[in-house]
Amino acid sequence: MKAREWAEGWRTVASGSVGMIFVAGVSSVTGVVMAPLGEQFGWSRTLVTSNIMICAVLTLLLAPVIGHGIGRYGVRRSAIAGTLTAIPALAGIALNPGSEAWWVASWIVFAVFNALLGPLLWTTAITELFDKARGLALAVTLSGSGIAFAIFPPLALLVIDHFGWRGVYYAFAILFGLVLLPCVMAWFRGRVDVAVTPSPRLQEQPHSSRPEHALALGRALRSRHFWQLALVCLLVAGVEGALSIHLYPILNEGGLAPLAAAGAASAMGWALIVGRLGTGVMQDRWPARFVFAAAIGALIASCVLAQVFVGDQMEGVLIAVLLGIGAGGTINSLAYLVGRYFSLAAYASIFGLLMGMFAVGYGVSPMVASYARDLAGGYPPLIPTFLAMLAVSMMLTLFLGKERDASPT
Repeated sequence: MKAREWAEGWRTVASGSVGMIFVAGVSSVTGVVMAPLGEQFGWSRTLVTSNIMICAVLTLLLAPVIGHGIGRYGVRRSAIAGTLTAIPALAGIALNPGSEAWWVASWIVFAVFNALLGPLLWTTAITELFDKARGLALAVTLSGSGIAFAIFPPLALLVIDHFGWRGVYYAFAILFGLVLLPCVMAWFRGRVDVAVTPSPRLQEQPHSSRPEHALALGRALRSRHFWQLALVCLLVAGVEGALSIHLYPILNEGGLAPLAAAGAASAMGWALIVGRLGTGVMQDRWPARFVFAAAIGALIASCVLAQVFVGDQMEGVLIAVLLGIGAGGTINSLAYLVGRYFSLAAYASIFGLLMGMFAVGYGVSPMVASYARDLAGGYPPLIPTFLAMLAVSMMLTLFLGKERDASPT
């Protein structure tokens, strides 16, 4: 059964991974462009990191529409449309003449299309094609974000040295057009695009009738599992967003030189891949809620080390590695748990709503952290709040209750 799923779906996994690489890459460079934008235009860190919040809020607001659209038009057409429209939106960010209003407006435009290209799109396709091997397939696909955080911040520094901060966003526009678009057009497919005979559980896919979809969504919204997961999403994403976007300045201000800080921060990306794949394998063997809780434990360890960081290179790398491993187990755990606690007839809508919650936490926290850091004069005073948020999240995760089993072969 697993071999058949991989034979039919490996191209979707590969192209979905590429999609995650480029979509996550755009946000991964925010910490690197923060200083050049501040130096050139006198902008605050709060303004620069508002791009993450804008994308997050629009992801939440558009989640029901996007989930419905993916279910109606299919994942392939949705991916092509999102990629085509994101290219000029990225160029618009780079064309900013120094206007704060332009910065906000251009990110609003990009955020609309970025929401369509988020994890909801890629994981919906995986969930349509995989059941027995779903955990690993989701992990491989979502590992693209780890590659993004590993390679793009150091590359962005090199691009900034030669072409300025604008070159970073021009480069992304080119990569979306020359790499992502052909990859999606050639390989990215959902269940309706390939010859798949679905198992009983996979027959509950998002292409079910509207009454089935409405009933499944209503049951989910009335369940405690949905609201527990929603709160976990807000809290965990709040910590992840603040630490991931501010990791480079945290390490730099903690005593590491710019290139050393960027190098240490890039370790988070590689560790994120390890966390994604490791949790993916474990989810196919053990209860996913325990795997999720273990990932939160890694985030807690990263916070504790960040609290006492004094500029040691290896300690900086360890902070990044633990952050990456923890972050690697969150989104794919969430994607997996949605498929086990709720009917797949409304998967895209349910996961879209939860991803919207996650996006809000991830998007708002970098701005809040920027403001709090300026008030406190540093990052360490923020860490106790992060630890409290993670402790609550771990308890909520552990008490989710037993998941539904995978379908029989």
